[in-house]
Amino acid sequence: MKVYTYNFLLKIIYRYSNILLTILLLIYFASSLIGMFTYWYYFFLVAINAWIIITLNSYFIRSYKLFPFRIKAGNDKLICSNFFLSKKNIEIKIADIDKINGGIFSGYPSRPIYIHDTKQNITIGFYANAGQFSELLKIILQNVSEDLYSELTSQMKGN
Repeated sequence: MKVYTYNFLLKIIYRYSNILLTILLLIYFASSLIGMFTYWYYFFLVAINAWIIITLNSYFIRSYKLFPFRIKAGNDKLICSNFFLSKKNIEIKIADIDKINGGIFSGYPSRPIYIHDTKQNITIGFYANAGQFSELLKIILQNVSEDLYSELTSQMKGN
């Protein structure tokens, strides 16, 4: 089995960048909130900042739940671990994968790829353009069912 992990810089970006961005947005939110008492139209800046903060943090909370930072892959299964603030280990049999979407399959290679296993009702995600994860995607595609593989290739031809 081969182990796939993100490098140190990508781990920091994927795990902690929202903290810095949220702090900066909260400072701007507070200054807009104070300015709202002087000028009424600052309300729009407060609303926009609040929406950005909520959207940003909801995306990162979702990614904390779905993105393992360590994946062991063989020809028959994936063992996912090192989730953010969690000790859970998830084992997914590649034969049980019934859905792969996002990333290159949606026409946006920089977006994450999501893999779904209906038997366990588990979804995991990873960035295929980060490090060796494109090799992991090749292993998964080589071992999924013929139906799913043909569906994915027809989607890519359509994009």
